[in-house]
Amino acid sequence: MPTISSPGVGSGLDVNTIVDKLMAVERRPIDLLDKKKSTYDTELSAYGKLSSALADFQSAMSDLDQLSNFSRFTTTSSDESVFTATTSENAAIGASTINVTALAQHHKLYSAAFADTATTVGTGTLTIAVGGNSFDVVIDGSNNTLTGIRDAINEANGNTGVTATIINADDGSHLVFTANESGTSNSLNITVNGDGDGSDTDNAGLSQLVYTAGGTTNLSVLQAAADAQLTIDGFAITSASNTVDGVLQGVSLQLNAVGSGSLTVSRDNSAVKDSVQNFVDTYNQLGTTLKDLRSGDLQGDSTLLTIRNQFHSVFNSAATGVSGSYSYLSEIGVSFQKDGSLGVDTASLDKALTTDFSGVAKLFADSNIGFATRLKDTADALLGSDGVIETRKDGINASITRLQDRRAVLEQRMTMVETRYRAEFTRLDGLLGQLQGTSNFLLNQLSNIPVPGKN
Repeated sequence: MPTISSPGVGSGLDVNTIVDKLMAVERRPIDLLDKKKSTYDTELSAYGKLSSALADFQSAMSDLDQLSNFSRFTTTSSDESVFTATTSENAAIGASTINVTALAQHHKLYSAAFADTATTVGTGTLTIAVGGNSFDVVIDGSNNTLTGIRDAINEANGNTGVTATIINADDGSHLVFTANESGTSNSLNITVNGDGDGSDTDNAGLSQLVYTAGGTTNLSVLQAAADAQLTIDGFAITSASNTVDGVLQGVSLQLNAVGSGSLTVSRDNSAVKDSVQNFVDTYNQLGTTLKDLRSGDLQGDSTLLTIRNQFHSVFNSAATGVSGSYSYLSEIGVSFQKDGSLGVDTASLDKALTTDFSGVAKLFADSNIGFATRLKDTADALLGSDGVIETRKDGINASITRLQDRRAVLEQRMTMVETRYRAEFTRLDGLLGQLQGTSNFLLNQLSNIPVPGKN
């Protein structure tokens, strides 16, 4: 099309303004599409908020939908400097008297002093036994120094549980052998084969590292292997480790020092109550989100009503068949208030936990009909790839794609329409310019015609 560098210069016609106003009218369908897309974008954002609120509620249900989540206990040691304790989900409630008379110890052996870590010790094969398990370490010209022997032991394939270190003391460097595990069952024995001097037990060459209980002891004992000794309610217990498991049901003891004290194991009702309160709080947050969206960005969207009704259906359906005292949440103090929110009567919940703790646990976490189980299943379904929320979002995204395709077509049409308008008004501008020139010429000619009666 002809290019207009200064439209309207021929006639004074304001071509740019005229075309812009005409195009504003032509673009109204595109403006409507943009407005519709903005609405869809707002709806997508709203569904994002809804998904987030549902995910928070789903997470709260995860704290209550397994019976193991109710197996929470507290342990109280009368003297934590002597022992502490932790529990598993099958701990037994009760009190015990514990008397620790000896702690378990790791077996430690050390060599005589050598001049330094680069001192050559000797060659041969070390056989190191940790309890009933042993492994061999070949010492040759490449690793026969104190440092080389240490590294060879620590890096040996099949090392059955010993660590070698070097202590640089005032009298020289000592090679130290330490059993990785405590207890008499992990005592160390070290023998040598092929010392090279004709004797595998003398205190020369590699034989300097020999130690056999009741036999050759060229190494010295830095710490004897020992088992922990204790009594629980008068019953004698021996343990290779200072961590004592399997003696009290579901309880792991950590022995810290010789001494005595009492241990009390009780249910941690406060942790359960915190989970119930979190359940109520997150449901109320979900309810607030649903309410805000129904009166705001998703006003009139039936999906919100569907979601609310699904949850209410669960709350209104009794957990019949649960072997316990309770069938409804209201029976343990969790109920709807006048404003539609959930509330917790802590006194009623405390009483229920004291009266029938197992019944409360099953009311929430029975694998088939527990409230937390069913509510989490509902949230899972709503948030699933084929759930109502993703289905609705997929529909919105499909509508946006169609709008964008339609808009692209209209934009192409707008380019053509604007080109046509500018071409037409360019021609009109030229024509008006010619007519103006003709008009001016005629007026000039007429003004020069003599008029009778005038000089």
